[in-house]
Amino acid sequence: MNTSHVIITPENMTKDRKISICVFLSGFSCFAQLYYFQPLLPDLAQEFGLSASYSSLAISFSTLGMVVGLFTAMFVADSIPRKKLISAALLSSAVFSVICSYSPSFFLLVALSALKGFLLSGATSVSLAYISEEVQPRNKGKITGLYIAGNALGGMGGRVISSYLSSEFSWRIASVSIGVLCALFAISFLIFSPRSVNFKPKRENFKSLIVSNLHLIVSVKLIPFYLIGSLMLGIFVSLYNYLGFYLVKEPFNFSPYLIHYIYFMYLFGVFGSIATAKLTALYNHFKILKTIIALSVAGLLLLYINNFWIVTLGLAIFTFNFFVVHVICNRIVSDYNLQKRSVTISIYLLFYYMGSSVWGSATGVVLDHFGWQWFIAGLILLTFILYAIAYKGSKLMENEQK
Repeated sequence: MNTSHVIITPENMTKDRKISICVFLSGFSCFAQLYYFQPLLPDLAQEFGLSASYSSLAISFSTLGMVVGLFTAMFVADSIPRKKLISAALLSSAVFSVICSYSPSFFLLVALSALKGFLLSGATSVSLAYISEEVQPRNKGKITGLYIAGNALGGMGGRVISSYLSSEFSWRIASVSIGVLCALFAISFLIFSPRSVNFKPKRENFKSLIVSNLHLIVSVKLIPFYLIGSLMLGIFVSLYNYLGFYLVKEPFNFSPYLIHYIYFMYLFGVFGSIATAKLTALYNHFKILKTIIALSVAGLLLLYINNFWIVTLGLAIFTFNFFVVHVICNRIVSDYNLQKRSVTISIYLLFYYMGSSVWGSATGVVLDHFGWQWFIAGLILLTFILYAIAYKGSKLMENEQK
């Protein structure tokens, strides 16, 4: 519903402040739970006797569950009140994070992770819609930015907290702690978030949704940007999945206790999200996209050098670039059809998380069989493919705009 007619009152300002805090907690909780196993992969590999690539299934199936959940949400999300759906998704997923800590087998852990991802999709699928419908127009951009910042800080915080607790105690203590923390956030959201007043639940059948949205799913102009998000996240997740395995070996010999500090690189993702707004005000979206992807190759090349600070610099560059690319692709996709904005974003997120699931594990196979040098070479090859897709997609969009 259009909220441009909303009169600015103290009540509305208070409502916006509550929403800003609550969606930040939602964004933090979603990404903390989705990726907190990432720094724990070496622990899982050791306890269950797994290879690096096999242990990454704990992450891949979590994001795969998110993909299945997002697809399901396309058909049911608009029939459930926003606050109820987000609260239920956050609380139930937190319960599964706690249950994961008691898993006696890796197979069960993977299954629980998939269910957790599926449940989290309930919050991810409608959080931006909740902001758009309930927030005053002048605050939408700021609060949307705060939600994305919550995603970035949740991704960082979940990894740092779990890594620290795992090194001090065990991965099981880390898992239950993240679950309890996110349960508290879920309860806070349930208590303090304003209920939706500008959204009325509706029902659409499967056939009508597929027929009306099929052209957006197979759009020649949008597919390149769906693929860019998918590949970029796949490369990004691969780096963070396996860097810990690299740093504990020669010539670095890092203790597991120190590995969690690499996740502070997510702060560069926050900077990237903020910088994108300024960059897009000065330059063409497509030019920024192609330039940033090209610069990502330089960041990956630095990971060949056996110096911790240079490796850190390469990781910081790629992390910054990833968030810039993600935000720009989001904007291009969401602005393509304003009446179908929620649909195009959902399709984009489907591809996005599928990239995390597929490439996050597939690249680990290269690492297992050929080593770090060929692993990085594979990521660079994927980045060149990314550039080719961005070049083609930009041409199609620019020709349409002429």
